[in-house]
Amino acid sequence: MNIQQKKLWFLPFLALLLLAADALLLGRNGAIHVDGAGGPFPAFRTESLDGRVVTDEIFAGKTTAVCVWTVRDVENSRAALNHLAAIAEELPENAQFIGLVGDLKAEDSADKRTTATAIAAGGSAIFPQLLINDDFMPFLTRLRSAPTIVFIDSAGRLVGQPVVGDEPELVRKEFFRLMEKDSPRNHALKKIQQAIF
Repeated sequence: MNIQQKKLWFLPFLALLLLAADALLLGRNGAIHVDGAGGPFPAFRTESLDGRVVTDEIFAGKTTAVCVWTVRDVENSRAALNHLAAIAEELPENAQFIGLVGDLKAEDSADKRTTATAIAAGGSAIFPQLLINDDFMPFLTRLRSAPTIVFIDSAGRLVGQPVVGDEPELVRKEFFRLMEKDSPRNHALKKIQQAIF
């Protein structure tokens, strides 16, 4: 073994060590978990861009996709909301989209609210756009970028695989997969399986 080979023998071990450390850190910092392991979405009471009061009861009985977007990222947010508005038109009664403006609070300036309303112009007529407050902080601090779409089942629990960025086909596939999983038929099958086994 020459000197160069002796120096490089530890690189694979170093790479594995870094991957393991990354996995531990993500788990400890509260990365969004998938398929029911994410726990409940925070309870909240807020208002929408159009001034209506909205609470976490909005999730009751529906599979929901929440799109977290920001005013400061105009182009990406507008594109994502327009694509989601097109998908929202395909949804059955037991499914919905909700927008969450990740950098807009009720006490922010009227100019910022006007900008948010302009960004959401296409989507806001189809699904509500909510303002953030301290109720959302346990959830928002776990996100790394916007837009990010997360999915919430009819019981208000985070489920599925989050979609980061403007990826309408990924959102469509994951949303429809989760709607089937959260359907009354699937819940009945689970009860039957639990009774048998």
